[in-house]
This record gives sequence, C-alpha cells and structure tokens, in this order.
Amino acid sequence: MMARVLVTLVAALVLSLLPSTASAQFGRAGETYCVGGYEGSPPHVEAACAQPEVRSKHDDWHEHIYVFDAEKGACSVCYDEEDNTCESVFLIRNQPRFRPADRYECARLGEQHTSDVVLFHVIDGRKVAAPPPPPKPIPLEAKVERITPGPYTAGDSISLVGAVRDDGGTLRQVMGGTFRVTDAQGGVTEVSGSVQPDGTVTAEYTLPVTSGLKVEFVPRVTVGKNEVLRSAASEAQSLQVEACGLRARVVAPAEGEPLVAGQQVSLRATLFDASGKVPLATPPPGTTLEFRVQVDTEAAQTLPASGALEAGWTPARQPPSLSPSPPRQVRISASGRAGDRVVCPVAETTASVSELGLGFDTSDLPRTCYVGLPCRGTVLLKRPAPGPGRAQVDAKLSEPGLKVRQVDTGDTVREGPPTSDDRYTFEGTYTEMKSASWSIVLLSAQGEEVAAMPGHPVQVRPALRLELPSELDFGTVAAGTAVGSACQRLDFGRSQAVEEHQWKLQAEGLEGCQARPVLSFTNRVGQVETRKLDAPLTIEALDPQQRTLTVCLEVPRCAGDVSPAGAVLRIAPLTPEFASQAKSVRLRWKVEGRNPLDCHGFWLLPTLGGLWAVVLLVGFTRPARFPPGAAVRIAGSERGIRQAASVLLRACPGSSPGFFRDARLGMQGDGNITRWVRGASVVLRAVQGGGVVLMGTGPVERQDRRTLKWEPVDDLASGHVPSMGALYRSGGTYFQVEL
Repeated sequence: MMARVLVTLVAALVLSLLPSTASAQFGRAGETYCVGGYEGSPPHVEAACAQPEVRSKHDDWHEHIYVFDAEKGACSVCYDEEDNTCESVFLIRNQPRFRPADRYECARLGEQHTSDVVLFHVIDGRKVAAPPPPPKPIPLEAKVERITPGPYTAGDSISLVGAVRDDGGTLRQVMGGTFRVTDAQGGVTEVSGSVQPDGTVTAEYTLPVTSGLKVEFVPRVTVGKNEVLRSAASEAQSLQVEACGLRARVVAPAEGEPLVAGQQVSLRATLFDASGKVPLATPPPGTTLEFRVQVDTEAAQTLPASGALEAGWTPARQPPSLSPSPPRQVRISASGRAGDRVVCPVAETTASVSELGLGFDTSDLPRTCYVGLPCRGTVLLKRPAPGPGRAQVDAKLSEPGLKVRQVDTGDTVREGPPTSDDRYTFEGTYTEMKSASWSIVLLSAQGEEVAAMPGHPVQVRPALRLELPSELDFGTVAAGTAVGSACQRLDFGRSQAVEEHQWKLQAEGLEGCQARPVLSFTNRVGQVETRKLDAPLTIEALDPQQRTLTVCLEVPRCAGDVSPAGAVLRIAPLTPEFASQAKSVRLRWKVEGRNPLDCHGFWLLPTLGGLWAVVLLVGFTRPARFPPGAAVRIAGSERGIRQAASVLLRACPGSSPGFFRDARLGMQGDGNITRWVRGASVVLRAVQGGGVVLMGTGPVERQDRRTLKWEPVDDLASGHVPSMGALYRSGGTYFQVEL
C-alpha cells in the first residue's frame, strides 16, 4: 500500500471507534466486501466470493487479499470493489481473529475445499443473506478460446488461448493448463501454457511441417463441490498448414490506435513476399484479399478488400448507459489468394474502440510491485488518427472544467486538468501486500464521467528476502557412489517470497576437481532427472509447499577428490529489483578413492572370466583331429605290407587332441602305434584341413615308385606330408599312410 494509506487506516480506525449514530452520520456507502473460503491451493483458486451469485451483485469486484483466521487455523480470501475496504474496514474491525496472509503461506497450509462457504458478505454496510445452495452442479467447459487467424505455413508461430467457462460465459479460475497438439501423422505435442491476469491460459507454438493440426485445451482446475467439468479436454479445433506464397500486413489502422464507435474506419493492407520482409509495389493480378475483424470475444467479421487492398468498417456503438463503457479490444488481420498462391497474414493488428475514441496505453504500467520498494508507471492517453474522431477527442479534452482523476484502489491520488503531453504517472511505495488497481477517470465540469480506463491490476507482493545456509557439506563420499546417494538440500525456508521469482544457479570455482555438483529433481512424469550446475541453470519457480532444492554430488568412479577452497554455488534472483540479494553457498566434499581391484573389479573379473572361457573353448576345439578315414598299414617286410590290415588312427588309444595340442601318435621301433611320442622314431600328427604329417627323429626312408630305390626323408623336422600309396620304412618297420 502506498505511504498515504496509513492516513486511510488511521481514519478508518477512528470511524470504527465512533458510536453507531456517528457511523450513520458519516455514511457507510463504501463498506462493501466479501470474505469466504476457496477451492484448491493458492495462488490459483476458485473463491466463494467469486461465485456467480456473489459476483453478480458487484460491478467492480476483485480479489484484494488473503486473510488468516486464527480461530479456525485456515485462510480465506477477501474481495472488494477495487478499493481498500478489505484492509480499512474488515481487517481493522476483526482483529485479532483475522490478519493479512501471504497467498503462499496459505498454500503451505494445504488445499481447501470451501468454495461454498461465505463468512462475511457486506454491501454498503449491510450484511447480505447467504445465498441458497445451488439446485444442481454448475457445468464448466474447457474451450480453445482463440487461435491466431490463418492461413499458416510451417515455421509460423501462433498464439493459443484456452479457458474454462460456465454456461453463462463467466471465466473460471484455473491453476494452469496445456494445449494438446496432434499433427496429421498422429504425433502429439504437449504445450504448456501460462495463466494470465484475466484467467485465460496462453501459449506460443511453432507450426511443424504437416498438412494439418488439431488443438485441444487441457486445463488444470480444481472443481468445487457444486461444479462439474464436462470433459477433461476441450473440443478439438482444426487448422490447416499450407505453403504461404505471399504475406499481408494490416497498415491501417495502426497498432494500438484508438477508434471511435459509430464512425467508419478505413482498413488497408500491404502485400509482402513469403518472408514478410520485402513489400510488393503492386498487388499481383488475381489478388483477392479479405479482412478479419474481431471485437473482444464477439464473432469475427469478414470484409472483402478492394483492388487497392482497402475496405471500410464501422464499429458498432454500445447501448446507452449511466457510465461510459470501457474501450474494447479490436484484432484485425488480412489474408486471401493471389492467383494460385496463398496469402497469409503477417500478424494481427490490435486497436481499441470506444464511444469517445480515447485510448489508454498501459504498456508502461507494472503488473507487480513490492512492499517497501518504489512503484511507478505511466499511462499515455492515445488520441485517434487525424479526422472526425480526432477532432471529437481534442474538443472533449479541451472543454473548460474537464478533470482527469487518477485512482489507486478506490483512492484518488491526483485530480486536475489534462496534462499537455497526455501522460499520467502513478508512483509511490506500498507498505502492505494487496491487489491494487490503477485507473484513470475523465470528469466533465459537472462531475459526470466522460471516459474511464479499466482498472489495471497491480499485485503488491512481499519484498524478497533471501536467506540461505552458509555451506552445503557433502561430507566424505566414496568414489563411485551413485549421484542420488550423495545429496544435500538447499533450504530456502528462512527466506521470504522466494516462490514468486525465477533463479539462476551456477557452481563456480570448480577448477582442478573431478567431482561436479548437479541439481536433482522429479519431472512431470515422476522420473528423477539431474542437471549439471557448472553452467548457468534457470529455475522457473520453487515449489511453495516445499521450498528446497536438492543438490547432489557427481563423484569420480575411482579417483579421490577434494573440493577446492573457492567452490561455491551461486544463487541469483532474476528479478531486477532484487539482483543485489544474490548469495554464494560454500560447497565442501571429500571423495575417498578406491583400490584398483575394488574400482575395476566389476568389469575386470568378468572380463578375465570371459577370456579364460574363450581360451578353454579355443584350446579344446581349435587343435586338429585325425581325419575319420586316416589309417596306417604296418609290416615287418616290404612283401608283408600288402597283407597287413589298415589300422584307423582314431581307433588307437590316445589319438584325441589335447589342450592346444593337435592329435598325434607315436610309431615305436617294434611297429606298435601308441600315444607315446617321446622317443618314437616316427610321429603321426594331425594338421588343420584334415591331413596328417610325419615327424619324429627318424631315420625314415621312402621308396621311389619308378626306381624302387629307397631315399631318405629329410623334412621330418618341419613335418613331411606323406604321399598316397607311398611305402616308407624306419629301421625294420615298413608302413603306408592312407587318407
């Protein structure tokens, strides 16, 4: 609350101490408020005082502040008519039972299901009878409110707007929501949305390469006792993705231009190339363009453009009323075809329309201010383009006695003649958290409202106070410890208002060490993920229920490690007002190294075992065996060899191969074939490929088949390959090898 509100509080306190007759004398017309329960967990709740049966009794109605009920140990929400009644009347009169409460403090108390409980409802100082319970549940429906008008092409960014409304069209507060986008191939993308001040959920989406899409809105909403959500998702909205040959940009009216209701507006467009950057001097032959105009949530109008890409449109006037209607938003786009080429809009142009034609540029106004810090913003009055509308506004602002009143949450902060530059600044310092509303009212000399800016909501939030532990000590950790087993919690519990800010985390001073701190968290599907902290990491928001972050240590597998003296975790808020509150938390750890066997045993022993198994397998399977038909005839004379029977080598004892040893048999001096090869004059050895060679000490001779002479075999040392049918002798033993 701004500094002057202290005077308001004192005045209200004095009035509350006066007798009842005095209260009647001073009047109680401003004593209008409602205090009741809510459904869900703050900050996005459905409040009892926002239900249709309560809201319908008030024109300007907003959530002002959460209050804590000491008797019930629970929170409620106080609503008033965009003034300070919740503080200046309700809280002062109901102390000490009720006190102001932060919405996140209430969130930590848990969910509530009291959206049907109205504790106090007062209008002009008189209690309002509690409304009867609704006869049947109020149906709620999720809707895709708006999609940026097409046609579109792949790569275009479109805006998606979703909402939940009752049958009367009233927006229902939601906690958030996602847009489910299904492409032509059946692929599904979930696009997270953000809740806007008006209660809708918006998201930006870049179109993929596909022929078409379907978009559904899936809200996150807590349904009250007397409510029912018809479907978990909205009805799907379809859109086509085409190839844009040209682009059309609306150049009149200008962006943000105020329009006068009842006066014709000239709509004009310009064509650009497919990139939307290079303008075309003249429209190509066969160009047909149309303007799409939508006022607030009314049905869109389609107006054909002339050959000069122009059209006329007259905004409808509002029915007469006691107070001027607020400006309405107008969105205009242009699209069509140029021969066989599709003309897509570059973007929507946004303007405003009102009876007077006066616009209010609030782009410089803040959405959030902080207790104890200066809060400032400027509103710029926008006049129409030169023409009858501009003349009307100029004449009105020049009328004698015209005053401009600046209102902060029901209190006038400035009133005087119009400024020369059409700028009006709000500034001050609030001392308490609240939901403020800034507005501007133009008053004639007779005190009648000429025009009014809709209330601009400003959330006054507690100032950030960051208090963190001085260090995170991971202690002594064994090398190879799983990352999830060496963790510490970074506790924000002693801090204030940390839930409302984004944060940047980065570990610094890690030079020379192998261990690395990481952030561990549970994602939306319940899986634990980690993110390295040696590069900047942005935290979008802290959980208001558990204001901690889990920091774990990723340690080396084998080597020891010690934290450097300068190892810190830097935590900095991204809100500019509190940049000076960045903190550094010292990081400490010691990693004990492991001996080589402990470190590498998990892979070394299985590897060695596997290698030994391979060695055994090769050692027994690789050695050569005697061919199945390999045999030898042995006799004591040359003549006896013809009558000698063949002896199969495989049938001889010891003819099997050994470990890395080819099969072999020894021919002894007496002509016997045995397994003993040491000292044998002739050794028969199997070789790869199914053969047999002769080895041994010899001597061995071979008979020449032509001359019948005996010739010495001189290659026994390297292995002599016996010839088929050749006759050999060693001493007095004659033999032939058969294969």
